[in-house]
Amino acid sequence: MDDLPDFDTLKQLANDDPEALEALRLRMSEAIIANASDAMKPRLQAQLSHINHVIARGRNPNHTNMLLMSELQQQLKRFALAVTTPEALTAEQATVHPFVRPTKDVDSSNQSPDKGSLLDED
Repeated sequence: MDDLPDFDTLKQLANDDPEALEALRLRMSEAIIANASDAMKPRLQAQLSHINHVIARGRNPNHTNMLLMSELQQQLKRFALAVTTPEALTAEQATVHPFVRPTKDVDSSNQSPDKGSLLDED
């Protein structure tokens, strides 16, 4: 695994060669995932994918940093909640309603003048 370059080198890469900085970020991230336990690899890959999506949404470097900071704050709040009151993470329960397909004679408002019912199986 590569060693993280010093701050001045990273700053120079950010200014002069942002593509190289991005390649370094991805290479180091993949190396960390490769060295993780098999149980952690899927979670780390999912986290990296999420981070990549957040970065892709950024309109410029400052906006990207703000988005990443917001994500980090949300994760820290969730972690703090898990540490202080773990039952709060499972307290909310969703009501799951079964999906029921409408029958052909239920809604006559789905009639098309030339095609008949939109619910027809033709």
